[in-house]
Amino acid sequence: MDEREAGAESEPVRHDGGQRHAETEPVVSPRWRTLLGDRMPPIITSVAFIVMAWAFMLLWGPVVRHQQIWIVPGDIWGTYRAAHYVGWGDIADVYNLKTGLVVPPGIAIVLAPVAMFTGARNLTESIYPTFLAKPTSWIYLGNAMLLLGATTIFAANRLAAVIGVGPRRRVVLCWFTTAPIWLLTVMWGHPEDCLALSLAMFAFVVTFGGRWRISGWLWGAAVAIQPLVLLMFPIALALVARRQRLKTCVRTVIPTIFLLVIPVTTNWTFTSTSLLKQPNFPILNHPTPWMVLAPRLTPMTVGAGPGRLLAIGCAIVLGIITFRLRPAHDAVIWGCAVALSARCFFESVMVPFYLGPPIILCLIAAAARPQWWRLAVVFLAGLALSATSYDRTGEWPYWLIMAGLLMVALVCSWPGTARIRGGSDRMVNAGTADSATDSGPDDLETVSPRTG
Repeated sequence: MDEREAGAESEPVRHDGGQRHAETEPVVSPRWRTLLGDRMPPIITSVAFIVMAWAFMLLWGPVVRHQQIWIVPGDIWGTYRAAHYVGWGDIADVYNLKTGLVVPPGIAIVLAPVAMFTGARNLTESIYPTFLAKPTSWIYLGNAMLLLGATTIFAANRLAAVIGVGPRRRVVLCWFTTAPIWLLTVMWGHPEDCLALSLAMFAFVVTFGGRWRISGWLWGAAVAIQPLVLLMFPIALALVARRQRLKTCVRTVIPTIFLLVIPVTTNWTFTSTSLLKQPNFPILNHPTPWMVLAPRLTPMTVGAGPGRLLAIGCAIVLGIITFRLRPAHDAVIWGCAVALSARCFFESVMVPFYLGPPIILCLIAAAARPQWWRLAVVFLAGLALSATSYDRTGEWPYWLIMAGLLMVALVCSWPGTARIRGGSDRMVNAGTADSATDSGPDDLETVSPRTG
């Protein structure tokens, strides 16, 4: 099948499983509709999110804790040190002991211009072993982190539109997604998870439209930033046209291979330890019953590899199921939520921010269901997960609470057996935002993009 690389921007594939929502697109002038499309809700939400985040980071210390400090996530500084190495042209040392980086250096490359800017102005940084109450470089780094996190709001809104979620519900979805994004960025300082998830969601958007080449490169960029998204990749690959699968795989691995050539060949010891053994700290974080499978690396660290191999196995099984059943698009997103949740189920040492990506996809899948209560329950389950993920209640109690709340989110976002066994995601004509009808078997090779 020929790739559809249309010059004009394609409208999303929509479906609602034979159920029509009562919502319609708001009346907007043609000029603003062309300029903003459906981006106004995520724009407003992103601005509010950034303002609230800065209010928290600057005021929580002096107002609530009565301390003259800024609330700054600690994990971001190791990544920022790696960004300095990239800016200095020393990408070989991005995995040394002072960075703690355990992912490909894509995020360090993204943050390198900010690191060079703050370094040239001699702004202070809070990097181990020197911790500062008010690091001046945070004014710029914090904004970069929040902007990267806000990309997930736009990606979730776009993906929800593609799978047939109405405009009003997408507004609610934008606000609900800020909670897990807050956990990932403001609390823990991991914008790479948000950026990689955003790229993966946009990859699904173009995959549903049959644009395999763009999809492959988007997956490549996502993996180069955070390989976590590989858990979603087998599901996405099952949707790709047969003759395009090998090309998609090649495009997915090329950016990561290109970025790792120098660190692997010149600094094998640190690079292999960081990327292959995946060290984690059970004393600092939350051990689970899967610790019995984790190899002891040092007296302070264990390897997370065995548990993550189990999660990869689950992702491959989900990819095979997707290939055989050809589920509807909302069911595909739910399957991705299951794949990301598998990482949490089998993780030997849990860190609270691991819960952010599966919660976001559960919210999107729940928004595609006609019942509002499903979206509300998933949101509340996500809040409960965020709160209880900090508790130290022992290996089994912690894991059972975490797994139970994740199961609640997955069950409430369940798309239904009919959607799992195969849905109709053919393109329909413009009219209302959520008007779609089943018009034949699901076949990505027959989708006709609708130009704007």
